[in-house]
Amino acid sequence: MTDFQNGWLFEAGIGENRALRVENGELAAVRVERDGGGAKLWSIVDAQFTEQWVAGKSGLVTLESGEQCLLQPLPKGLTEGAKLRVEIVREALDEQGGQSKRAKARPADEGRVLATGPSLLEHIEASGEPICRVQAHEPDMLAAYGWNEAVEQAETGRVDFNGGNLLFSLTPAMTVIDVDGRLAPFELAKRAAKEVALALIRFDIGGSIGVDFPTLNAKAERTAICAIFDNHMTGKCERTAINGFGFMQIVARKTGPSVLEVMQADKLLNATLALMRQAERTQGAGALRLDVHPAIAAQLKHRQTWLDELAKRTGRSISVEANGSVAIGGGQVISARP
Repeated sequence: MTDFQNGWLFEAGIGENRALRVENGELAAVRVERDGGGAKLWSIVDAQFTEQWVAGKSGLVTLESGEQCLLQPLPKGLTEGAKLRVEIVREALDEQGGQSKRAKARPADEGRVLATGPSLLEHIEASGEPICRVQAHEPDMLAAYGWNEAVEQAETGRVDFNGGNLLFSLTPAMTVIDVDGRLAPFELAKRAAKEVALALIRFDIGGSIGVDFPTLNAKAERTAICAIFDNHMTGKCERTAINGFGFMQIVARKTGPSVLEVMQADKLLNATLALMRQAERTQGAGALRLDVHPAIAAQLKHRQTWLDELAKRTGRSISVEANGSVAIGGGQVISARP
């Protein structure tokens, strides 16, 4: 494996692009970009004013794609049915329970031309850091640097550390982080403060965030915990002090779904995309057969373009077999000639 110490690993997958940031040889951040979805962040698009919500302040616009977005602020004199050009400032969010939060837009500045917002690759290119493109026929560098473990953390919302764990709960109002463990409260809180800061960066968590630390009666201890968080939090945010009940609130800019929100929105889709990645990396020759749970087989029936792309990338014929005895996350890729 290449000794990659600092920068981004990028993999253009089938249905999903993946990026992993390495800092001093360790995983620092993961990012996911999936096919489809709504308007991208910083896109300039034409829209029609559909409905006023708060007079002079907010309303709904409908994009040419049919997607509806929240518009803030409202230009003066804007009437329902009028055409205007807008800029996307926050992508749509999928929330647990099947609900979704519309993307947010603002009126575009005069003279702005239509444009699609930057892709994941363009985002990381803009960072100026080194980028290593990962190919399916090469060693799995993403896995080597902890991709699978990070994805599991995002899917479960659980981050374990020495002596304790963080449990992330996604709510419409905020991301809530519960700190638990067997250590004495002050020691547990010290370790957790570092892990919270690292996790916020790792999973691109923004918006309103609440952290429930153990109750600490001494103000000096609460101040020390805040200092540890500040020392490890490299992203821009504002926070409150920790109150007497152990609660700290953090606010960071939110421009789209966090990795946790992406990975917890559709577990079936997660399993399907992981299977595509596994199939593309399967060694051997001859036809590939995907033995999968019936729900994944049904999803792939509507994703023929993914199967076509898999056949093109591997140069092999692809078949899908539904098997009720296979777990959703337990699909197998069988090569005719291993």
